[in-house]
Amino acid sequence: MNRRTDLWLLLAVGALVLLGLVMVYSASAVVAGDTAGDPLYFFKRQLIAVGVGGVACAVTALTPLSLIRRWRLAAYVACLVALVLVFVPGLQHKANGAARWIGFGSLHIQPSEFTKIVVLIMMADFLDRWRGFLGDWRVVLRAVLIPVPALALILPEPDFGTTAILAGLSGLILFIAGMRLSHIAIVGGAAVALGIPVMMAEAYRMERLTSFLDPWAVADAEGYHTIQSWVAMHSGGLWGQGLGNSMAKLYFLPEPWTDYIGAVIAEELGLLRLGLVMAVFGVLVWRGLAIARKARDPFGLFLASTITAMIGLNAFFNLAVIMGMVPPKGLVLPFISYGASAMIANLWAVGLLLSISAEAEAGPVAVASPVEGWPLRHELQPEPGQA
Repeated sequence: MNRRTDLWLLLAVGALVLLGLVMVYSASAVVAGDTAGDPLYFFKRQLIAVGVGGVACAVTALTPLSLIRRWRLAAYVACLVALVLVFVPGLQHKANGAARWIGFGSLHIQPSEFTKIVVLIMMADFLDRWRGFLGDWRVVLRAVLIPVPALALILPEPDFGTTAILAGLSGLILFIAGMRLSHIAIVGGAAVALGIPVMMAEAYRMERLTSFLDPWAVADAEGYHTIQSWVAMHSGGLWGQGLGNSMAKLYFLPEPWTDYIGAVIAEELGLLRLGLVMAVFGVLVWRGLAIARKARDPFGLFLASTITAMIGLNAFFNLAVIMGMVPPKGLVLPFISYGASAMIANLWAVGLLLSISAEAEAGPVAVASPVEGWPLRHELQPEPGQA
């Protein structure tokens, strides 16, 4: 099998990872030197995450999709077990009031980052196997139930943002697979009806919504980060204050190497270079959708489309938060923000895209619609040794 590499995708991801390493060091060096006694503390940990993620990316890119599909259920069960362990005292790790990590000492893993991808693999496989049958509500129900256990375990961590993202991606993959609009309306309506009271059940979620509508009304609380991000972007202007010269990272933005690293980029490198970062994410999305378009089968199309959407939407919402366009969600900027689990998971996702791209020449190519051009499931001939 000819396994080609998508060079544009690799260049885009490599540029973002390199920028991320530089900005994590710039945003954290002073604080790390004061608190950990090592200005390179966060940089070193992020570099290790890049190394582990790079290995995961390379191995996955060289792995046949058939093998990935074969082990999907084992990965799904492992992720659910890991999500359960998040609630086990002694294994869980809490930060900022949330228990989203497991591990010991300084080694922590956030299972939800990997669960999002595994759920998409499970749904892509199921929808491929049952293509042409999404008009049957029983098949739709079975597909909808796949992400439910993960959603039920992620929400109480609490992590409403990841829950909403995973629910949205699950709906997107159903739409791409060709689910009827009437079924989409029913499922979407049920999700909204359930999501609104869940969001209102916690005071901090409503405070985030209030801070979005009027940050100045809660300038000393939930609106603080948004206001300081605006100040940082204004200070940076078009060309920035220069690498390492951000004031926001020193005095105003807590842990600026994480969710609000985009504000540091804007202040140090300027609005024009932040726009260039957005353009690189645009290249990544373009290549991801191109890979989906050329996928050899519906599984590849469904998975590549939603993985691309996952990365692109995470980037959009992160940057939209620092600009005050959406309520704060606690989402990282992919490949740039500090965070080992997110870095490894996103690089693994890129490996999946590369694997789908590498096998694109081995079978039929998608045409106008997600199912057009491929045989229905009942028209497929069983492989040797299968019933």
